[in-house]
Amino acid sequence: MLRTQTPWSTLFLILTSLLLSSAIDLSSLVLSTEAIVYEKGTLEYLSLIATWPVRSKDEVLPTIVIQPGNVQDVANIVKFSNNHKIFFSVKGGAHTDPATASDIVIDMSSRKNISIDPVSKTAVIETGVTMRDVDLATKPYGLAAVIGNCYTVGVGLYGFGGFGVLSRIHGLALDNIIYYDVVTADGELVRASDTENPDLFFALRGALPNFGIAVSLKIKLHDVLSNFYGGNIQFLAEPTTFKRFWQWFAPYTSDRNFSLRTVLFKPTGQPQFFNVDLVIWGDTLTLSEKQAIFQDLFATVNGTVLSNNVGSVMYFTLTHIYDIGSGIPFPTLVFQYARSTSATELTDELIDAIFQTSLLIGENNYLGIDLHGGAISDVPSNATAFFHRNLLYDIYFYAFSDTSFGILEKKRFFDGLIQSLLYFPQLSVNTFYVNHNEYSPQYRDNSFGENLPRLKKIKAKWDPKRILRTGFNIPPDTSVCRKRKIYSCLLYTSPSPRDRQKSR
Repeated sequence: MLRTQTPWSTLFLILTSLLLSSAIDLSSLVLSTEAIVYEKGTLEYLSLIATWPVRSKDEVLPTIVIQPGNVQDVANIVKFSNNHKIFFSVKGGAHTDPATASDIVIDMSSRKNISIDPVSKTAVIETGVTMRDVDLATKPYGLAAVIGNCYTVGVGLYGFGGFGVLSRIHGLALDNIIYYDVVTADGELVRASDTENPDLFFALRGALPNFGIAVSLKIKLHDVLSNFYGGNIQFLAEPTTFKRFWQWFAPYTSDRNFSLRTVLFKPTGQPQFFNVDLVIWGDTLTLSEKQAIFQDLFATVNGTVLSNNVGSVMYFTLTHIYDIGSGIPFPTLVFQYARSTSATELTDELIDAIFQTSLLIGENNYLGIDLHGGAISDVPSNATAFFHRNLLYDIYFYAFSDTSFGILEKKRFFDGLIQSLLYFPQLSVNTFYVNHNEYSPQYRDNSFGENLPRLKKIKAKWDPKRILRTGFNIPPDTSVCRKRKIYSCLLYTSPSPRDRQKSR
């Protein structure tokens, strides 16, 4: 989902930027002529910052933003930052939280090369691309990548998970990676795959920001599926309609030919609606059989239909349904907060509780439920850093506000809503998506589960000094550090600007 800034917040950033100028001496940093440096206090800097997603925790702007001209630039920035004990972070090409409280942000958004090999059905992509870029590049070849549900998402989904229309057939986006080319915490370029640095490859698939800076990756492509039938339906949100839909859908959860995403949303000044994006694909069922399923849906649910866009649909229409309009006018307010929980099943009592909870979230916030399972669950939990593959439903909340104070108020309220739902035994504090939650030790431990001890050992090997510590900040295994006599494992290399601000 694209998040943009309102004019008053842009003005605030301009004034803040002009008051604070760069305090980092870059004279010893070697960059290519293609690299672009944006220093705080310049209008060019502000025009770039104004396009970034902003979260309430990012109250300190970066001192410098650098768009590298090539891979060597990335390596040089990392080495320079390490040598001068400067905290840096990385921003991808789209929704990535830019961790703006760092001294230097490496902005990869200009790195957009895509190379398609139609014979091997693979693509090599740089990490500034969006999923729109990938889809447009593969479409002429009749091939498709596993991407997310939103066209404006960037390559970051290949480091956290990546769930979309094809996931119940081909797995998560990260399950389709052949290799990563990454710059490590010490500024070296390495390749990680099943055969090269397999331990790093394991960690990158689910915990990428803590283990390397991806500069490119090779992914599998798949033949474009045909015979899709379905689309978007909007019902007036009523408790009986909501419950009857989930009761009707329950027998289909194990059928991989079904893809489902639902949202409860209340636009400003309008009634709340229940949005259903349901698609059936493949040749297992005839067109008339697919049509009969939807006829049965409408008859069983028997709800007030606000809009109905069901019919035969092309794959490349499905992948950008949220761009062309599924009926959800996603807010474009500056600050957002996301939380989620997961469920193994939806009982009638839980369905009722979810609906009643949706009535409390207010206008222009939403509650969604995505169906997972299928090929995602085929991959063992210990095959990648992504652990929770047996959770069938992802239940997530998004809150939006145009002020930092407003989003903090909503954060506290939404956290309370999640806690109230966790009384149901079908729900888990473990969540499907690690980037739907706060980067706290509790959620880190829950998110990576039994894979966390292994990740700590890998961290001790590849980044014992915790150079890469945005996000969950996975700590190194101290026993491995002691064995290798790397005693700096217990220390941070340098505090972030936010840490320094808090210590004043």
